[in-house]
Amino acid sequence: MPAWTRRELLWMAWASLLSGGLVACRGGAQPTATLTLGQGTPVLTTPLAAATPAPTPTEAPRRGGILAFNLPGDPVNFDLHQAGTSTDLWCLHPCFDSLLQFDPNDQTKLLPNLAERWEVSPDGLVYTFSLRRGVQFHDGSPFTSRDVVVNVERIISPPEGVNSPRAVFFNTVDHLEAPDDYTVRFVLTEPDPSLVYFVAIPWCGFYPAHLIESGADLREPQNIIGTGPFRFKNYTPSVSYELERNPNYFDPNLPYLDGIVAYPMVDWNAASQSFLAGQLHLYRSLTAPPLDLLESQPDVRVVGVPTLLVWTLYTNAMNVEAFKDQRVRLAISLALDREGLIAALTEGRSRLSGWMHPDGAWALPEERVRSVPGFGGDKAADIARAKQLLAEAGYPNGFDVELLAFNLDVSTPSYIADQLGQVGIRVQTQILQLGEYVSRLQDRAYQLVLGFNAPWLDEPKATFASWMTNDPDTSFTGLWSDELIALFERILRESDEEQRRTMVNELDYRTLAELSFGNIYVYRPVIWHVYRPGVIANWTPQPNYNLTEKHQFTWLRS
Repeated sequence: MPAWTRRELLWMAWASLLSGGLVACRGGAQPTATLTLGQGTPVLTTPLAAATPAPTPTEAPRRGGILAFNLPGDPVNFDLHQAGTSTDLWCLHPCFDSLLQFDPNDQTKLLPNLAERWEVSPDGLVYTFSLRRGVQFHDGSPFTSRDVVVNVERIISPPEGVNSPRAVFFNTVDHLEAPDDYTVRFVLTEPDPSLVYFVAIPWCGFYPAHLIESGADLREPQNIIGTGPFRFKNYTPSVSYELERNPNYFDPNLPYLDGIVAYPMVDWNAASQSFLAGQLHLYRSLTAPPLDLLESQPDVRVVGVPTLLVWTLYTNAMNVEAFKDQRVRLAISLALDREGLIAALTEGRSRLSGWMHPDGAWALPEERVRSVPGFGGDKAADIARAKQLLAEAGYPNGFDVELLAFNLDVSTPSYIADQLGQVGIRVQTQILQLGEYVSRLQDRAYQLVLGFNAPWLDEPKATFASWMTNDPDTSFTGLWSDELIALFERILRESDEEQRRTMVNELDYRTLAELSFGNIYVYRPVIWHVYRPGVIANWTPQPNYNLTEKHQFTWLRS
C-alpha cells in the first residue's frame, strides 16, 4: 500500500468537505470504443436517461444558440487542478478535455476523449494511452504526450503554493513515460483498478505544457487554455461567466452551441424567476426550488436526483471532551431522524443509504443500512437509547455545543439542532460565509461541523480516502480506527471483485455503526435539475453533476 502523505490527505479532506456546495442519440464523430463500468467498477444506474427526450431519427441537431444556466455563486478558483467546487467545474469543464470521459447520457460508460484507446499490461502495472492526433489547445499549440506528462506530474507533485486535491488519486503512479508524441504510459507501483476512472474525471484536464512551465498563475481567467469544445470569453464577477465555441475543436462537427453563459445567483428565488422568464435553460441547486410553481408549468421538468454527496457531522474530539466517548457520538447518531430529513428537505426524493451511492455497484443493501443504530424506523426507541447513553457517559442533562455551518443550506442545521435538542444536546448554530467557515476549519476552531463527504466518483477510494487517516494534523475529528484503516488498505489491493465488494460493504456498515472516525452520516441530499425538455436536447440529468457538464453534445431546440 503506497503511503498517503499528509499533504495529499489534507487537501483531499478539504475538497471532500467543501466541493459539493461551491456547488440518447449523439451527433458528431462517434467514439471508437467504450468501456461499460461493471465488475469492480463505479456504476451508477441512470433511470433518468429518458427524462430528456432524445432527438427523433429525422431530427437533426440544431446549431447555434447560447446555453444559459445559474451558478450558486461566483467561481472560487479558475485553476482546474486546484479547484474544488462544483461552481468552478461547471465553468471550467467545457474548456478542457481529459484522457477519457464519462458518457454524458450514461455515466455507467467511459468513452475515449484525448486518448483514442488504452490498454493495461497483464500485471496491471502499466496503463498505455494512445493519444488523438491533430488536437490543438486554444492558443494554437499542439497537444502531445508531453502535455499529459507535465500536467499529471503537476497534479501528483504540485509546485510550492499550489494545492492539489486529486494528488491522492494517483498515489500508485511511480512515473510517466512518453515514448513518442502520441503515446503515454502510467507506470504504477502496484495494480490500481481505479486509475482508469481517475484519468476520466474532468478535474484532470490539460493545459499547454509551456504555460505550466512558464510559471503562469492558472487561477487567472486569461489562463483558461485547454483543448475543450468551448474557450474562455469573459468573466464579470457577480454578473456573468461567458464561453464561446472553439472553432478548432478536434471534432469539426462539435460543439453545436455557439457558447455558454453562467450567471452567479445566490438568491434561489431570483434564479427560479429567471428560469421561468426563459433567461435560463438549466436551473440547478441543492436547495429545493419552488416546486408548486415550477411543476405547474406543463413544459417544465423538475428532477431531484440523489447525489454522491452526503451531509456529514464532524465531531471535533480535539476540542470537546465529550466527543471522545463513543457513547456520545452514538447518541448523536441515534437522535438524527434521517428519513424525516429526507422527507422534509428533499421532498422525499432521496433515499436512505450508506456512504456508497444506493444506485451503485458498491451500495450497502438497504436491509443492512436499516440495521445500523439510528437508521431504523423506531425513533422513539432511538431517542430513549440516546438519552441513556448520554447518562452513562456522564451527561444526564446533556451538554451545550456550537454547530458550525456555511450558508449553502440554512434548513439542514436547523433540523439537526432541533433533533439533537430532543436528547438534551443544546446546539447553538453559527451560519457563516464560506470564507470565514473555511478559516475556522483550517484553524480547527470548531466543536461540531456540518459539511459534506463529497467523492467525485462512486468508488471506494474516492469515498473513503479523505478520512481514512490516523494523522492528527489531517483528521477533522482527532478520531480513527487503525483496524478500519487496515481494512480500507486491503480493499485497495483486492483484485477479486466479489471479495472487494464484500469488504466495501463491511467498511461502509462499520463506519456508519461504530463512528470510529467521529464523522456522523446525516442524509444524502438531491441535486435539483429544472429544465424544459422541449428546449434543451442531448442533456440528461445525472446523480453526479460534476462528471458530464462539458456540453459538447448539447443543443437547443429553440
